[in-house]
Amino acid sequence: MSVSVKASHTPFYISVDAPPAKQKILQAALEMFVKDGLCETSIRDIARATGFTNPALFKHFAGKDALADYLFERCYLEMFRLVQNAIRNEIAFAKRQRALVVAYLGALDRDPSSVIFVQDSLRHFWPRMPARVRRHSILGEIRALLASGREEGAVTTEIDIGLLTTAWVGTLQQFARARYFGEFKQDLKELAKGLDILLTKLVQR
Repeated sequence: MSVSVKASHTPFYISVDAPPAKQKILQAALEMFVKDGLCETSIRDIARATGFTNPALFKHFAGKDALADYLFERCYLEMFRLVQNAIRNEIAFAKRQRALVVAYLGALDRDPSSVIFVQDSLRHFWPRMPARVRRHSILGEIRALLASGREEGAVTTEIDIGLLTTAWVGTLQQFARARYFGEFKQDLKELAKGLDILLTKLVQR
């Protein structure tokens, strides 16, 4: 089981051709939204953290809401693509689940704030997202994965599929929060193996 190794890179939510000021604003805003809270973070706070004036920020975004919406959309769609790509190249449920766990932990290692921002802010941002974003459902992909496992006989039929999906996703999300705040310092390969076993036991017949 291979896991992505953390490396120096431009975060996926930043276009490589974006002006340096915009790149700095996006990175600082995401970190502050996650660590300090969306409501608690102001444009003035972001300006202070980046060394820019408020007008400099407004040059790139109409306001904090526009900045936060942009970040959420980019981060959410990247997580959706990660889920799709992880499971599309495997056929058997067990291999598809394992691939998804490995990909998720890789993303958490590379861009932890983006993962936490998506999962903890979904309820706030989802109603505001345009239809082109809302048609890409991460929960829908996980539900379909578990349904395919049910067809194989690998996933229990005794629990409602919606409830099972919630439990599966919630387990990964709770792990991500704990990892973000300093728990689970073990090697990612070891953690991915343990999570895969845990999730298998959660859904198995």
